[in-house]
Amino acid sequence: MYFSKKIINWYKINCRKLPWRETKNPYYILVSEFMLQQTKISIKTIKSYLNFIKKFPNIKKLSQAEEKDVLKEWEGLGYYKRAINLHFFAKKLRKKNKTIDFFPKKYKDLIKYKGIGPYTGAAIASICFNEVIPAIDGNAYRVFSRYLGVDYDLTLSVSINKLKIFILKMMDYNHPGLFNQAIMDLGSILCKPKNAKCLLCPIKSSCFSFKNGTVYEFPVKKNIIKKSKKNRFFYYIFIYDHHKNLCILNKRFSKDIWKGLYDFPLIESQKKLTINEIRYNVWKQFKLNFDTVIYKIKHKLTHQILLIQFLNCEITKKNFYNNKYLEKFLFIPYEKICEYPFPSPIILFLKHEKMI
Repeated sequence: MYFSKKIINWYKINCRKLPWRETKNPYYILVSEFMLQQTKISIKTIKSYLNFIKKFPNIKKLSQAEEKDVLKEWEGLGYYKRAINLHFFAKKLRKKNKTIDFFPKKYKDLIKYKGIGPYTGAAIASICFNEVIPAIDGNAYRVFSRYLGVDYDLTLSVSINKLKIFILKMMDYNHPGLFNQAIMDLGSILCKPKNAKCLLCPIKSSCFSFKNGTVYEFPVKKNIIKKSKKNRFFYYIFIYDHHKNLCILNKRFSKDIWKGLYDFPLIESQKKLTINEIRYNVWKQFKLNFDTVIYKIKHKLTHQILLIQFLNCEITKKNFYNNKYLEKFLFIPYEKICEYPFPSPIILFLKHEKMI
């Protein structure tokens, strides 16, 4: 009780003012939790959340939307699989319950859905439905491992389950959602990975790490293997038919980055290509001539670096549209291009060309 009372009192005074904390509507909390998976809270995130809720104010509206429109509202947040999973969740709920607005209330039911993991499920169940269950994210791992002096490897599931037993004994059973939110903010505001503000912490007098000077030795993570980043070379073919006012787009379906988003016809290589090699590849696949590389960008992702070039191509053959290779692409009116969701490098290119 000492621990939970201290952090909840601190939270009531020092909590971050966030729009999704002004409600217990499970749909709003769900949207916020999906957006915050692998993403830090920022002005951009808050703006995206407000725009998303305005566009899709409830489960029904989201379930009726086209995937293209959902991804468009998610544009710029990255990790687009989150948006696809959120959309899938809405559609599945409405399919099961067409006449009422049903929402799973229990943790065990929430985590059955794709995209809702242990943390997201626990956050929703505790905040919206008062279920006593710890929501353990990176902040929570750090707070509890430092406070308790947990010296076992928290990359192991057996260690996480062991930690949950301790946390359940420390939770406020009357206000589990408030408790979980307090831990989130304590870890984000004070108990930081670096430059922790221990002197301001409400529980420092009973914190193992503070008393023993071992704050930065926790949490213990022994099994982390850093993956080296691989380079990928993307050569985008930007084709605009001035006579027909059409741009050619590609929808990404494969289990790769940016699934569900749109880009341009692409030539990918494992190595950097020379101008002649690019010209040969373009001609071979599209029967087009390109006059120049009009834009270059290096785009860094978690485990890969994309070295991207955009090629400006012109249609030189009258029978260009008879090419069977083009059947998988979309032909979009120039003025409609802004309606489609694109990954960040494509957005930067379109802005550079003043198309959006």
